Amino acid sequence: MKQFALITNSTIDEDAAYYRDNEVGYAPLQYTLDGTTYTEDFWQSLSGKEFYDALREGKMCTTSQTAVETYLGLYREALERGQDVLYLGFSSGLSGSFQAGVIAAQDLAPEFPDRRIVCVDSLSVTGGMHILVDQAIAMRDAGESVDTVAQQIKLARTHITHLVTPNDLKHLYRGGRLSHSSAIVGSLVGIKPVLYINEEGKVSVLTKVRGRVAALQYVADVMHSEVSDPNQTVWISHGDCLADAELLRDYIAQKHGMHAEIRMLGTVLGAHGGPGTIILSYAGGSRTR
Repeated sequence: MKQFALITNSTIDEDAAYYRDNEVGYAPLQYTLDGTTYTEDFWQSLSGKEFYDALREGKMCTTSQTAVETYLGLYREALERGQDVLYLGFSSGLSGSFQAGVIAAQDLAPEFPDRRIVCVDSLSVTGGMHILVDQAIAMRDAGESVDTVAQQIKLARTHITHLVTPNDLKHLYRGGRLSHSSAIVGSLVGIKPVLYINEEGKVSVLTKVRGRVAALQYVADVMHSEVSDPNQTVWISHGDCLADAELLRDYIAQKHGMHAEIRMLGTVLGAHGGPGTIILSYAGGSRTR
């Protein structure tokens, strides 16, 4: 049995096999598309193409946080096995899911006084969150304690960078993740906004670039100027725009000699970024810009 149970959310753009093979529990978020509510389940209920085609058709999609009851079940299962718990959560700047995890931990504390539930806000999304979960897995499997891993992840999260280039900003504005004034800035014809996840785990505008290819090259060049380890794997998440993701991956490989993994952007983030969104995530740089 592992030193402690590691639990995260369904928002790192991986499949069920990843969680199973790495012995990581996950608390799924939910989304409501065209009046039907789904639990995020790694494209089992809807394929990526079906989901993004629905958004292209103008169907409304909203998201909801993980229920406290979901965390209670995951935590209790580990606690009854005699394990402590580390919950590494989806950015609190974008969802109330992390706070729900904290509430569940507080509710169970009196019942399990000899066990610990440590909650760490990743302040990250998608590939950035993936980097932190991978680090937590490696440290857990090396025998580190729950407190040591939590402290290391809190340090590491301050250097996780996400550069985001959506096709437009209407989904982020409609979902309340971006102000009206920021959305206007990015709505000019031919102008592609570049966003980032700031130190509070929220979406902010970094700059604007003329043209899609130029925007992709811009985020790659910024990444290369900031990475702490050029041998690291960086992550490209895409909102059903695989050709653009592959263009970015190839540019990163050819110009900067780095390896990038490509994943489909999941439903919760895809609902807010919309079709055509690209998120490049890596370790290095600063969240303050």
